[in-house]
Amino acid sequence: MLMKTYLDAAEAAHAELTRIDQVAGDGDFGDNLRDGLRGVVSRLPSGADLATEFDVAATWFLDEVGGTSGPLIGLLLRETAAELAKRGDEDAALVAGLAGGLAAIQRVGEAKVGDRTMVDCLAPTIDGLNDATGPVDWTATATAALANARATADLRARMGRASYVGERVLGTPDAGAMGIALLFWALAVHRDPAARDRLTDPAHLDG
Repeated sequence: MLMKTYLDAAEAAHAELTRIDQVAGDGDFGDNLRDGLRGVVSRLPSGADLATEFDVAATWFLDEVGGTSGPLIGLLLRETAAELAKRGDEDAALVAGLAGGLAAIQRVGEAKVGDRTMVDCLAPTIDGLNDATGPVDWTATATAALANARATADLRARMGRASYVGERVLGTPDAGAMGIALLFWALAVHRDPAARDRLTDPAHLDG
């Protein structure tokens, strides 16, 4: 179950996500992601397919998860659920859905690459997926996503609460970007459980 794997990652990363978010925000991102995924997992029907997992998760994050990031993650999940429901090739659907979710997030949140948000993880990671040839390598994609999320440590925030604390955020990555990197980690492990041993432990996101 993908969302259970995502929850496992969020549980392991909770303390790190909280610490990171306290630098620039309310420090509640770890709680919101973990508790949101707990709610999703508790509501998934037994034997749910991937489209159903994303659909249930989207509804829960859009309707029930607080903070700025909750509804934005919900948009990402909703677009991915829609693609999974209409395409037979799951990998192609995931790539198209994540790209559609990025577009939705940017329409609603108006964030651009370089603003130090989850977009700075999503956009270059999706570009890498779109540029690749052959079968999707989710382990390589998860590795790239974490690198993209970590790179936000070099960015000054131009949106949200973090924009008010100036250079204090430098050296610490954006929590929302890290939360998206965890989704790619979960996708890699879902596709290949052995990938867990080749990927960075979610408890040590920031190195």
